[in-house]
Amino acid sequence: MRRTAFALAFVFLAMPALTFRAQDATPAGPTVPVATHSQADCTGFIADPMVPHDIFVVGGGDDDFHSLVRQFVQGESIFIGSQGKGETISVGAIYIVVRPADELFRTMHYADERSSVAKLGKPYEDVGRVQVTHVNPEGPVARVVFSCQGIQPGDTLIPFQPRAIPDYTVSKPLDHFAPLDSNKPHGKIAATLNNFGFFGNQNVVYLSLGEKDGARPGERFRIYKNLPYHTPPETVGEAVVMSVQSKSCVAMVVDSYREISSGDGVEAE
Repeated sequence: MRRTAFALAFVFLAMPALTFRAQDATPAGPTVPVATHSQADCTGFIADPMVPHDIFVVGGGDDDFHSLVRQFVQGESIFIGSQGKGETISVGAIYIVVRPADELFRTMHYADERSSVAKLGKPYEDVGRVQVTHVNPEGPVARVVFSCQGIQPGDTLIPFQPRAIPDYTVSKPLDHFAPLDSNKPHGKIAATLNNFGFFGNQNVVYLSLGEKDGARPGERFRIYKNLPYHTPPETVGEAVVMSVQSKSCVAMVVDSYREISSGDGVEAE
């Protein structure tokens, strides 16, 4: 009888420890796409070297007076011009329409934003996507099949390449005050889509790390504020790389613990 009572008491005392360990385990979160297709097709990018302006928009249908403010959106037709450098434009060909983001980045949100962006290359906005429907002696005609914004005469066309959308696993928040690791790649948020100064989750950012730094699609970066006066770096969010250019990469903010700012630092996880 004493042995039975002793055994039951031992099991009873051991149960809280077993229960605690089960609760302490943090299951992995779901794996989800970083962005939707429409988000991925409208991220913009910073190119080095510049995008060639060999094929471009010269106008479009329903524009008899060649209005300076006429823009073309999904479902409308545009006319294509070229520099005559031997480009072959065929019916069915698909092109991405882009535009230099010169005006967008005239406003600065941190001390050296203009020079930081310039060091990475030339910023471009994604404008839309068109497909050639006719090739006439006077020039090709294309239909706008997708638009991020209105297409304008002078916009540049480049051959379409699908943009892959990486997945990432949702996880618990990072340690807000973990020290930086000098052995990991570091950079900063050089700028953002639409040149926002303050932003949060589901915003597109341009990081100052590219192919030369080993950045790759799907890579996760910790975002932190590196404040003066010898204060510890504060983790404020996470971003996942969507596409990589020579000196920069496009990333999506997938988690934010408070407001994130242009110029904040990033560290590879």
